[in-house]
Amino acid sequence: MTVAESPLKRLIVQSSHYGVASILTMMAGLITFPILTRIFSVADYGLMNLVSTTLTMAVAIGKVGIQHSIIRYESEIRAGKGRYSLHQLYSTTLLGMVVTGVITALVIGFGAQIVPDGWLSDQRLRGLFAITSLLVVIQVTDSVLVNILRAEQESTTLMKYQVLKKYAGIGIILGTLFFVSRSLKGFYAASIVSEGLAVLLLALVLFRTGRRPPPTTAQFSRPMYTELLKFGIPMMIGYEISGIILSLGDRYVIDAVIGPEQLGLYSAAYNLCQYVQAAFIASVAQAITPIYMRLWDQKGKEETSAFIDRSLRSYTILAAPLVAGLAAVGPELLPALASNKYAAAGSVIPWVIAGMVVDSTNGIVGAGLFINRKTRVIMVIVILTALLNIGLNLVLVPRIGIIGAAIATLISYTANSLTMAIAGRRLLPVKIPWLTILRAAGAALVMYFALRNLFPGHRLITVAVRVTLGAPIYGLLMAAIDPDARALVRKGLERINRRGRRGGQSA
Repeated sequence: MTVAESPLKRLIVQSSHYGVASILTMMAGLITFPILTRIFSVADYGLMNLVSTTLTMAVAIGKVGIQHSIIRYESEIRAGKGRYSLHQLYSTTLLGMVVTGVITALVIGFGAQIVPDGWLSDQRLRGLFAITSLLVVIQVTDSVLVNILRAEQESTTLMKYQVLKKYAGIGIILGTLFFVSRSLKGFYAASIVSEGLAVLLLALVLFRTGRRPPPTTAQFSRPMYTELLKFGIPMMIGYEISGIILSLGDRYVIDAVIGPEQLGLYSAAYNLCQYVQAAFIASVAQAITPIYMRLWDQKGKEETSAFIDRSLRSYTILAAPLVAGLAAVGPELLPALASNKYAAAGSVIPWVIAGMVVDSTNGIVGAGLFINRKTRVIMVIVILTALLNIGLNLVLVPRIGIIGAAIATLISYTANSLTMAIAGRRLLPVKIPWLTILRAAGAALVMYFALRNLFPGHRLITVAVRVTLGAPIYGLLMAAIDPDARALVRKGLERINRRGRRGGQSA
């Protein structure tokens, strides 16, 4: 194996680890999704998503963007280019972020009690925000520990943690809803217990094995913390908060303009797309950043650029059928899982999943910006596209409802990724694979039109039939027209043959 091939193989292996974890957590989500949509009314489900959106925003503020620096600084330290030690990195990031997480939680908890009544669409939000403020501290701490594992490329450990956390959480949450309280307060109280226990367990695993020195106040470095804040705050404002507004700001517009019932419909369709994104798309984004950071520090610009180019072509080939496939099965899948009261939201799915696929390319096309810490450039790009998203929502939602929010999502994500690519190419050239995009889009469209009217009305059976037929249709078309797709097929067949030969020899 050549040096140039090694990082791509590592990406495939680590993406598969993240992918397995994501698929298992997606399955867990598919267990809870139909239960929650049936326990709670459509309006309550919309309210729950409004709380979750606010919680996501609060956690982003509590992290102060420092979690992004863990991967960058860990790579430098291991390459012998950093001024600080790993012990200082772990101590400074963990202690610093916990403090800012606590401050943010206090602001959210007390702030919810004093805001005017007119600011809240439902008075239950005061109590819900008071409860969920505790989750801010827990999730901020979780982010530090998870990013330490990502930086160390410990994808197997991270996979085990994410799966255990998800399934244990399901047990606690469903036990609470069925036997203690079928309310939103019960849901969030159970979430606090499950997530708190999971973070405590992960901390014990990380710092009691002897491989990593446990964080201490003595190793907290003020100069390092200042550097981390300079790196992190623009990322928090421009990448995280603006990114959250870009992806979730439409919730507030929908709630204010057309009400919680429509918000519930939109949230159900959006959440279904997120399950698919988590299982099949986000795994690549999770794996690729620490790999190209380390490749840049150890091998240089040319090999990093070549690796990213190959990765982007492979991502395009694998992501296109997800958009077309979910568009084909979504109108049957959503009501089958969430109940028929959510069937009207099926038209939202193609736009949202397409936007998510485009959004997941940011870490690839904008690699030059991330490697060179151009956080202010990232900040400006994401702020502008977040404002674009809100503006489009204000124009489209009153006219065409939740489909307008979905269209705004796709347009804004596309503008964000293209701008990232343009801004980053001077620092690290990344070739946009336009021919691969056109081939993959063409094959995916053929697959979609072949499936969209196939065996309608049978819900999950329809989904199974369309998925079973859709995969070979797309695969054969791409293998016929795209050389990268043929190479992926060959590698897959070679791997299967090697495993078969090893199995035969062991027998």
